[in-house]
Amino acid sequence: MKLSLKKQINTLKKPVLLVSTLLLLFTSCKKQDDATIPLKTKMVGKWEVTKVETTVAGSAPTTVNGGSSDYVDFKSGEDDIVEINLSPSLQSGSYSVTVGNSFFISMNGKLYACTPTQISDSKFDFTATEENATPSVVKKYYLTR
Repeated sequence: MKLSLKKQINTLKKPVLLVSTLLLLFTSCKKQDDATIPLKTKMVGKWEVTKVETTVAGSAPTTVNGGSSDYVDFKSGEDDIVEINLSPSLQSGSYSVTVGNSFFISMNGKLYACTPTQISDSKFDFTATEENATPSVVKKYYLTR
């Protein structure tokens, strides 16, 4: 039994339309550019401490190299908890990410204004300046995953 030309065209329209729609969807979707990923998304998780450099009032930096159990863990949730473990000390506080490329850490009654200098899937470096500290205190964290 032969189908009329009109029925043959109508029968082919549905699969062609489906394939065309799928191709359009796959080609129009692209991976999110790293520059558009929010800072909080990039920083959340557990990072190993490579080293921390602390400078007090312009003096020479004091460097603490990270050990195998040293970490900074940015936890995502209602409270946005941060844990900093530099053996033998474990400190816990909170963090908040601002609009743009900075964040704050509140820990032990101190507030640190933080600016990332580098962040990727495997490396996160940031500078933390203690607010209202006299003398001024600046800590540079070098983290990896």
